[in-house]
Amino acid sequence: MRIPDALARCRFVSLLACLFFLAAALYAENAACLSRTTLMAIAGANGELVEGLTAADFKVTVGGKAASVQAAKLAERPPRVVILLDASANHDESTWAATQTLVDEFLAGFPEVADLTLLMFDDKVERVVDATGRRALQGALGEMFPFGKREAEAGLLEAIKQGSTSFGGYREGDAELIVTTADQIHKETEQALNQQRVAGIRLFGASFDQARRYGPDRFGGTTLESYSPLEAAVKASGGRWVWFDMSGQDRAATSRNAMAAGKSIAALVRDYLALELRLESPITKPEKLKIELVKGAKVKGQDRFAAYPQEIFPCQ
Repeated sequence: MRIPDALARCRFVSLLACLFFLAAALYAENAACLSRTTLMAIAGANGELVEGLTAADFKVTVGGKAASVQAAKLAERPPRVVILLDASANHDESTWAATQTLVDEFLAGFPEVADLTLLMFDDKVERVVDATGRRALQGALGEMFPFGKREAEAGLLEAIKQGSTSFGGYREGDAELIVTTADQIHKETEQALNQQRVAGIRLFGASFDQARRYGPDRFGGTTLESYSPLEAAVKASGGRWVWFDMSGQDRAATSRNAMAAGKSIAALVRDYLALELRLESPITKPEKLKIELVKGAKVKGQDRFAAYPQEIFPCQ
């Protein structure tokens, strides 16, 4: 055998081996991207845990194509939560009292030991409290008062960025609660929230902004495009947004509404289901996600509230 022929054959064999390993790697990557997990927050009408749901109780489509639900698992541990609290001078006595009531009731929905962070802001982040016990955070919150500045948009952006840093790497269930006095946000803030959403962080929120008014149905019946950018980001992430109309309400009624909102949001943050999906083919762009409870499921539609991300993103 001539040496040039032998070298040519060696190069050919090496090329085939490289192509084989490349094809195997691409196949493994595509196979991994077919298996995806999405989180669904679901609670009963009174905020109670909905138990007994299995993969067979759900029908899922991604980009209009059916996806197989391999498993439906309840959260195994409390999620990490970052609370972004508008403490600007936009608050008056009634809205600040309602804010404290809402957040206190929200925290009461978590076990004694939990991974919690509170960031308070006006035109910038003014105070950060990290706690592994909810009672310590509740105690600190009760002693806090609004700061002197009214500007809060820049502070919200800084708080969102610090919140992302606080999470570090994503962990299943990560959630952020935003309580604000102003719904309008900068474009950069909208982009920061979208980055959190793509990373898998679930957003929840409550607004005391009295500058805008909703229609008769404040919690449904409108399209995503009709929401403020802040509310739209929350809903698209699989969270819930609550708006408080302070006109014509006495303090007792506002307090009751704040307690109910805090309790229901805590249930949705805490008691999520992880749905393990199998896609028909890998996706190359964000695709619309639709999750339905099938007929005969153990909980009736009118007896529960559910929220889930509006999109699934391409495999990273």
